[in-house]
Amino acid sequence: MTATLNNQLVATTSYRCTVTVGDGDEDEKAVDTKLIYAQKISVSYEITYLQEEYGMIIGESLNVRVYGGDAYSLKSSYKKSSSDNEFKNSKCELGSNSANVDENGSTTITTATTTDAQSLKCTLGFITNKDATDTEEEVVYTSTKTIIVIDKCGDGHYWNVDECTRCSGNNYKPSGDSQFEPCLSCPAGEEPNEQFTGCKNCAAGKYSTAESRCEDCAEGSYSGAVGAKECTPCEPGKHQMTAGQSSCSLCFAGTYSQGIGLASRCKDCPEGSRSDDGADKCTYCGAGKKEDNNQCISCDGLGQYSVPGSTTCSTCPDGTYVHSNKDKCVTCEAGKVPNDARTDCEACPVGTYAAPGSSVCTSCPPGTFSAKAGSEKCTKCEEGQYQDEEGQTTCNPCDANQGEYSPLEGSTSCLKCQGRLNENTCNPCPKDHEFRNNECTQCQVGEYSAEGSGSCQKVPPGTKKVKSSTLDFDYCPAGEKQPQAGQTECVSCDADKGEFQTETGQTYCKTTKPGYQLNDGNTKKEEVKCEKNSYSTGGAKKCTKCDSSKAEYTEADGSTYCNICMGLVDKDGDCGATNCEEDTVKLEGVGDGEFVFEVTKVGSTARVLCEKDGGKPDDVLTRYCSYNSATRKGEWATADSSKCSSEFTEQVEEQLAKVKEIDVTNKEETAKTVQAITDLATNATKMAPQDLSNMATTVSDIAAKFEEAETKVDATEAEGLANTVGNVAGAGEAKLASVTESEKTKMVNTVNIIAKNLDGEEAVKTETIAMQKFSKIEVAAPIELPKPKKGAKSPPKLKMRKAAVAGDKEVAPSVAVFDKETAKAIFPKPTASSSSNSNTDTTESTGSKTLKVNYTIDSSIVSLEFAGATELDIEIEIPVDTSEDSGKSGYELTRTCKFYNDSKEEWSEDGCKTIVGELSGETGERIYTCNCTHNTSFAIILSQAEIADTIQTTASTILNTVNIIFLGLTFICIAPFKKFRARRLIQIQVQLCAALFVGHIAFIILGTTTASSKSCVPGVIIVQYLFLVAVAWSVCASVTLYEKIVNALKSFGKQDKHYFLKCLAGCWTAPLFMVIATYVTTLAMDEKTLPYVTSTGELDDEKTETCWVASPWKWVGFIIPVYLCLGINVVLFVMIARIIIKAGKSGSSTGHAREVKAIMSIATTVCLPWLVALLMTGPPTMAQIFQWIFIIVTSMQGPTMFICFVIFQEDVLTNLFSLIGKEPPQALLPAKSSKSTKSAASEISSIKPTTAAPVKKEEKSDVVQVKNPEYSTPVQQAHHSEENIYSKVDEEAPAEKDDTISRGSRGSKHLYESTSYTQHGDKGDDINPVPAVEQGETYENAAANDLDIAQNTYPHVPQLV
Repeated sequence: MTATLNNQLVATTSYRCTVTVGDGDEDEKAVDTKLIYAQKISVSYEITYLQEEYGMIIGESLNVRVYGGDAYSLKSSYKKSSSDNEFKNSKCELGSNSANVDENGSTTITTATTTDAQSLKCTLGFITNKDATDTEEEVVYTSTKTIIVIDKCGDGHYWNVDECTRCSGNNYKPSGDSQFEPCLSCPAGEEPNEQFTGCKNCAAGKYSTAESRCEDCAEGSYSGAVGAKECTPCEPGKHQMTAGQSSCSLCFAGTYSQGIGLASRCKDCPEGSRSDDGADKCTYCGAGKKEDNNQCISCDGLGQYSVPGSTTCSTCPDGTYVHSNKDKCVTCEAGKVPNDARTDCEACPVGTYAAPGSSVCTSCPPGTFSAKAGSEKCTKCEEGQYQDEEGQTTCNPCDANQGEYSPLEGSTSCLKCQGRLNENTCNPCPKDHEFRNNECTQCQVGEYSAEGSGSCQKVPPGTKKVKSSTLDFDYCPAGEKQPQAGQTECVSCDADKGEFQTETGQTYCKTTKPGYQLNDGNTKKEEVKCEKNSYSTGGAKKCTKCDSSKAEYTEADGSTYCNICMGLVDKDGDCGATNCEEDTVKLEGVGDGEFVFEVTKVGSTARVLCEKDGGKPDDVLTRYCSYNSATRKGEWATADSSKCSSEFTEQVEEQLAKVKEIDVTNKEETAKTVQAITDLATNATKMAPQDLSNMATTVSDIAAKFEEAETKVDATEAEGLANTVGNVAGAGEAKLASVTESEKTKMVNTVNIIAKNLDGEEAVKTETIAMQKFSKIEVAAPIELPKPKKGAKSPPKLKMRKAAVAGDKEVAPSVAVFDKETAKAIFPKPTASSSSNSNTDTTESTGSKTLKVNYTIDSSIVSLEFAGATELDIEIEIPVDTSEDSGKSGYELTRTCKFYNDSKEEWSEDGCKTIVGELSGETGERIYTCNCTHNTSFAIILSQAEIADTIQTTASTILNTVNIIFLGLTFICIAPFKKFRARRLIQIQVQLCAALFVGHIAFIILGTTTASSKSCVPGVIIVQYLFLVAVAWSVCASVTLYEKIVNALKSFGKQDKHYFLKCLAGCWTAPLFMVIATYVTTLAMDEKTLPYVTSTGELDDEKTETCWVASPWKWVGFIIPVYLCLGINVVLFVMIARIIIKAGKSGSSTGHAREVKAIMSIATTVCLPWLVALLMTGPPTMAQIFQWIFIIVTSMQGPTMFICFVIFQEDVLTNLFSLIGKEPPQALLPAKSSKSTKSAASEISSIKPTTAAPVKKEEKSDVVQVKNPEYSTPVQQAHHSEENIYSKVDEEAPAEKDDTISRGSRGSKHLYESTSYTQHGDKGDDINPVPAVEQGETYENAAANDLDIAQNTYPHVPQLV
């Protein structure tokens, strides 16, 4: 039977229950009443922070309390029934844990270690006292709700429904607080600590509110202490441009801030103002000061002032002074000017005046005066007065008594009345008359006068007056000028100098400007611009045409110079567009594989898409079009395909990414990766340049990992990586050109690192690279180094001259050998190194002049590394295949051992010596030994120098040398001997010979110099000068001959005793002035457009850089003077030839034929080469011909002089042979030279006359009869057909005080020893005796013994005996 009780049971309560049994009538039912006791048992459980909805934390204890003991007593142990033999304990269970309940109804249970929902179950035993006997009863209590067991939350966390959550924002959770309690907020000025278990103060420069964490103070504010609840704005004069600061900074001097907070940003003070540090405003500089660099500086200069806020001091204009406040200028009133200090005005002295604002007092001009100080203006002199001086205080009266008057005020002089004077009134002379001799007279030609002027004056410049009767003068017409006064004619403008004048009455002519010329040569018209493809530098009658053969042109009319066309000038004179022609580049595997570059202008870069269909716009090949000055055409550079990809790009990038993660200590993984890379590298020829760069990075990264991990590289790994480098290097020059040098260097370093970390001493060899690591090498014992499978036939060798030491330990090298083609591909291209020495034992040189040099790697590269060694002394034998040298005859080949200098990034030969070995008969290779002290990569570098065509230069040098030898011989044969040196003509010849001798030596030396050399300019000046001196002496020789033959009659043999000194001064100084003046002129002009020297020589091919004077200076300072001298020589020779021809027709002889021929030969050989030089500037073929003619004619100067001055001169030959005691061969003497001649000359020279007598005339005879007391018959001297050029009387006879032959004077003497002379006239004339020396008087002259006195039979020329 079950009874249900309501929930209102509070304590122990008794209930009476009536129980009816039966289901029938009343008598069938049994009714019983029972008294039932009911007791409420309460079970409570708690912990301090337990809330039913939250649960408990693992491991916490639960306190349980059982209440209710009124009717029933709780027993800690009980028997459930009397039949039980064992007692049971009252206990409570929570999950798997349980605890006994004591007599007081209390117990504590620990929660389980797992998180789940658990129910509290208590099994309790009670004893009732109803029947006064203990009856035990068991009651089971089970909680209606489960207790949730949860994890314990850490510091700063709280339980959030179903998980632990960290406090956020400005909240924290104190340690020890219930995790079921919410987080607390930090107060203002604080924020949670790092564990969120408490609060900490905000740092200086930060602040916080109760709702936020600490934040940086914004710009323009600060917080100076910790725990700030708010930031303080920066006050005026301070600023803070950075957030989170603990203070504000003062504004710098020269800046200010007026606002607060963000508005406190410092601003520059306005111009004219300044400020100190921390200023909230700027102060303007006051009047009389200026602001300069934040300082107010007084305007202390003379006459300076300024207004407030000025940045500069202004200077008061002339005629003003500075106000006392220095803030303005004050204008001086009339009659005053500023004083010297410019602080006030002072009155002008008498005789001067000043208008308002004048700066100086002006003297009263003539005709005026000022009688008081401080005058504003001067007073004009009254009529009848004058003043001819300035600065005067009074006027002077005209003297009427002298006929003076002045009809106008302000007269500067009194007029002389040319008529009647009546109270200062005069009746003047009419126009173009002057008063002279008390009457009016007409002015002369070129003069004029105004009416009443009384005197004539010259017509002004720019005018002319032709007739005196003309009342007016004429202005010079257009195209003429007259700079002087009183002229009767005007001067025409010089068209050749580009002069013109379009206006009348001008005193000057204009000159055409640069880029202009005369209008059809008309000096009356305005100048016009130069037409296209012509130019002028100013002062030109006609513009100069640009030389199209030299690619010269102009863009438009009016040019002042010609441009150089980077291309070809067409028939219309236009510079043809210079382009690179269309070209196709094939790159296997790159983009589309074939790329067409369209026609592109020089200086531009062409672009072609890597992939036309579907490619990215930025993925392009680029190719630059440059200009080739030699061919004057465009030239394509190598195409840059670095931005293109290939079908292998993704695979390469994937491998690169894998390598970055690889662990090289894992050999299995490393082997797979290396093999994958090696297999991928076999497709290098189909890869794009960016793939090759990535492959280089891939192997470099692997090598770096081996080195970092200090892991040895086994042979398989080394071979795979070496093959990868070799395949990438063999991808082709076109692709590798787009790979950077740094990427190529990575591959070189990769091989060196692998060699250094090889496992074992076994050599690793691939087709292109070989590596080996040595443990020990004996000194002086050569060892073979590993050799790649292809390339050189012989392996390189290494010999240690002394042991390599690192610290105190000997070290051996690691070696990597690259075959030649691989080395060329990945090593930097060699160039002329910055430091080059001459350490080669043998230089393979042709001895010819070399030009452009090409350097290339010509052997395998041996890369050595002696780890830690600082000093090395090694020899490396490197074989070089020289079989192709025979096909390079046009080049100079030099092989040098060099090492790659990493620091300078160049190949250098410093510290290396090259020893050339013998040629091997077996391999055809030559062994080069490198003796070096470096720890790097070594190779044999071939310098291949293009040899210039120097045939002309060589021929010129040889012939010039011969020329110099003959010039020297000529000088030696004549100059040392006094009897020759005393003669005028030979003095001239010696100077000519010396100038040519030194000039040709200087010319040869100049040929070794280039235009870029510092010695070029002085060398050119010296050569020009010496050759001009030689030409000048040739003119002097021609003039001497002319004077001797043509002017002999006029002077009767008289000589200018200073003639040679004049020649000496003129011939040596005039050329020097001309050359120096030309050079100085170039310095004053633009050297870039008109340089003095040029690198284009007159000889050799265009490749040769030489040194010579440039146009137009070679014309101005050299060629034109040479042609001028040549012209003078030609004129003189023509005049001399006429005389000789006349003499020949008349049957007589001048006796100068040989002399004339000699001088003409010398003058021609000296001047002719430079006439030929003019023709060397024509077309190439013709220029080449005339270059050879120039060389030959120039070289003839020395031999010609030797033949004319030595071989053809009997006395010179006789003198030379006499030195060795012999006579010259007859073959070298003139045709009619004989002993009789010699004896006759000897006899004549020994005559000592004492008397003079008339000489009888014999018709048609030029025989001179001499009266000699030692002989009974006259001595007849035969007349020679030719004479010696050194034996002419007018040349040899040094002039005495009077070098004339006197007539009609018995007391006169002549230098030459003679008894009489006869003057021959025309046929049939009588012989006129001419007195000689006094009879019986002896006259001797030692100098006459040197003379070969021949007859001068030219008509009217005296015969001297």
